[in-house]
Amino acid sequence: MSVATPNGTAIDGASLEPVETVRLTRSVAVGLVLVSVVGFFSSAYAFGAVLAASHGASLEPIVLSTGMLSYGGPTLLGAIGLGVIAVVAHELVHGLFMTRYGDSPSYGIGVSVVFPYAYARGSASYGRNQLLIVLLAPLAVVTAAGLVAMVIHPSPIWLVPLAANAAGSVGDLWMALSLWQYPADVRVGDHPQPDARGFGIYAAAGADESERIQIERLPGREFLSKTAVGTAGTAVALAAILVGLVFRSLAVGTGTVVVDLGEWTLLRHELHTGIVVLEVGARYLATIAVGGGLVWALADALRDALAKP
Repeated sequence: MSVATPNGTAIDGASLEPVETVRLTRSVAVGLVLVSVVGFFSSAYAFGAVLAASHGASLEPIVLSTGMLSYGGPTLLGAIGLGVIAVVAHELVHGLFMTRYGDSPSYGIGVSVVFPYAYARGSASYGRNQLLIVLLAPLAVVTAAGLVAMVIHPSPIWLVPLAANAAGSVGDLWMALSLWQYPADVRVGDHPQPDARGFGIYAAAGADESERIQIERLPGREFLSKTAVGTAGTAVALAAILVGLVFRSLAVGTGTVVVDLGEWTLLRHELHTGIVVLEVGARYLATIAVGGGLVWALADALRDALAKP
């Protein structure tokens, strides 16, 4: 989603010039698409583990067969239909909370890189905490509703809409991480460049020039945000490597791939006649991803420290 101020005017009497801007560039958009793809399958796995645990069973090994496509065809179509409903619900929840804060949202469909996406777009300015609620409400509300539905009617059909909602929240989370680094009294509105996709961080109403200059990112939150970004990037890299190994083996080998680090089994993919057996070391992969995020954040902090005079 995007938020804009009316006609680029001042925000509730605040300075016309933003303290800082956050812009969705093409490279950032590509990164968000990649994280969304990985996020879809990761969240589907996580919700699948919850569903299995509710039955007192284990999700793994995951066994897929060609016969499942014909047997589960109606179920798959139903899951896709629920996924579309989840996307619509996601944007409607955005709009509901935007309306609560005095906005009049519009809805539509756009294309990011090559992937279509739905959006709710507003024309008002927001307080930091207000916009955080607008951004994060769909992830919380739709996920809670999906989990309740899964408890009432335990079925894999709920995995697709839950995963679609989580993947669709990646851009919202990126914006929330950017906003979370600033004090609560800042205002968020239009990016100063009319054609730019993003937003500006503005001083609070009535702030003088000295107060405006003093607005800075909160150091601890900035480090955590960079850790989250680094974790997402590491997860995408790990997924690309593992998927690449599987496709390479399918092209030139047996289709069997086992990736171990000592006693850690990160991935086991075995292809038999018409059957795929898959095991994922989710905890180990998550540990490596978080470790990569910490390394990224520490390296960035060290670079900033060395750049200071």
